Amino acid sequence: MPNARTHDGITVVTGIALAPVSYVALVAQGQPSTVSSVDSLVLVGAHLLSGIMFSPDLDIDSAIDNRWGIFYWIWRPYMWLTPHRRWFSHGLVLPPLLRLLYLATILTLLFISIAWLLGQIGIVVPSYHLYVADYLVSLVYAYPRRTWLCAFGFITGGAAHSIADWLATGGKRFLRRVGLRVPKNNAGDRY
Repeated sequence: MPNARTHDGITVVTGIALAPVSYVALVAQGQPSTVSSVDSLVLVGAHLLSGIMFSPDLDIDSAIDNRWGIFYWIWRPYMWLTPHRRWFSHGLVLPPLLRLLYLATILTLLFISIAWLLGQIGIVVPSYHLYVADYLVSLVYAYPRRTWLCAFGFITGGAAHSIADWLATGGKRFLRRVGLRVPKNNAGDRY
């Protein structure tokens, strides 16, 4: 498998390639160039965020979960529940969105738990999680096209990683079948 740096490079290169393609496609649909620029930025930004911070390799202890700094612990339950390189982590469409849903769920549960604990000692915390949820829902209704572009970018960011893994695995398998000796675990394959 490619290492984390290689995956990051793949994510950035595919994001760079995605920018002009999305811009041209949006302009061809009749959108003004300024709107197409912002929409392309949303798409590419979601692609980069997904590939770099929400990588499929969050299911193992790797350089990816270290990027979360002191919040790396958020991904530990995900790591324990998700078998590495299965459809649930390295699939093309659903897994990137499930990682986003997982983070939202963990943050909501964390906020509710803290609010409950503070309530036990007499400190009342406003329902900020409901305000945030209402705000996000209003954004989805106000900007449906950008919401879809964000979701699509999130999917392509995770897909770039998964496809690179599949090609590396299939390529090694092919080379072994034609008689070339390829080690199963290279030192460069570290995550």
